[in-house]
Amino acid sequence: MSRYSIAQLDERHAALSVCVGAYFAVRLAQLLVSPVVPSLRDSFGVSQGAIGAILTGMWVVYAVAQAPSGAAGDRYGPRRVVLAALGCTAVAAVALAAAPSLLTFGAFALLLGVGAGLYYTPATALLARRFEDVGRVIGVHRMGSQAAGLVAPALATLLGARFGWRVAVGSGALVAVLVLGVVAVRGSGGAPAPRPARTDGGASVRPRALVGVLARPPVAFSVGLATVGEFASLATLSFLPTFLVVHHGLSLSAAGALFAAYFGIVAALQPVSGWAADRLGRDAVTGGLFALGALGYASLALTEGALVAVPAVALVGVAMAWGPPVQARAVTALAETDQGVGFGAVRTSYILVGALGPAVVGTLADDAGWAVGFGLLAAVLAVGAASLAVVTWRGTAK
Repeated sequence: MSRYSIAQLDERHAALSVCVGAYFAVRLAQLLVSPVVPSLRDSFGVSQGAIGAILTGMWVVYAVAQAPSGAAGDRYGPRRVVLAALGCTAVAAVALAAAPSLLTFGAFALLLGVGAGLYYTPATALLARRFEDVGRVIGVHRMGSQAAGLVAPALATLLGARFGWRVAVGSGALVAVLVLGVVAVRGSGGAPAPRPARTDGGASVRPRALVGVLARPPVAFSVGLATVGEFASLATLSFLPTFLVVHHGLSLSAAGALFAAYFGIVAALQPVSGWAADRLGRDAVTGGLFALGALGYASLALTEGALVAVPAVALVGVAMAWGPPVQARAVTALAETDQGVGFGAVRTSYILVGALGPAVVGTLADDAGWAVGFGLLAAVLAVGAASLAVVTWRGTAK
């Protein structure tokens, strides 16, 4: 291997490492808010529903920011947008910690959604231009988000108990600033990745242009698959601990430990599912993951007790590693000049629709019981697995 190729390899892996850290930082700042909700209620004297509405607004803004962030990455370069995302996240976290009222807290939560929403699409485009094995790289990149899911509850509890919720929420700013410094220093070195011809980012975010990208059959099918996975993922994130306590009779501590194990499984399998997708085929791997998830959710819905809950949650965790193969499928279905704004439009679409998962499952649980709510998740993933089986069979039959 030549000295030049070694330098290129080092630059690519340095970019990947920095992006993993950046994804950890922006997602940590978001996830530090949920564990301190009881403290927010006491501090501002408001209902849980009001705070829930603020958090929903943050995630909606996060979803809507995906397409503009992709267009900005195409126009100004993904590294600049990543720096802007980290800076916006840091400012929003500090502002949240200092918010004097619920109204200002809500406004700064929306700003946090903007900062976090700016990050993922240009970062993925940056990595996709540097690596050929896109699935594995997306899997490694997504470990940053899953690691934040593991760290945020413990960090918020520790800092909140000792220093109060403002310090807990504000700690996300410190991490974002540290990573911003690393991106600013390391991101400027090394051989630049090849970039597509500069496009008119302003024109590319027009609704008609975005609909045209999303209407392409390979892209539309990828959006459908991602919507299935996101619907189940957000519903699980919202209700799994409660479901384990109410339906399976686990204690709060046991449910929390099993929820942490779920995050650990999802984090560990991100690069594995990406690697498998690159070598075995993205649709085959995604179909297998969805089938295992359908089995896991069905087991959770139809049985009771820890003896079945533990392996069933493990199966669900395995299924939630769907991100790398599905996102790699979407990225490669797009033209190189569309990978920024196009992938942003894909993410906006599936996150917005997938965000209905908590509302639908929660409503079903209220009206018909938890078994029906989680049974729906089994059915949704089963439909996704069946559709992939049909597509694979048709491709083989031709």
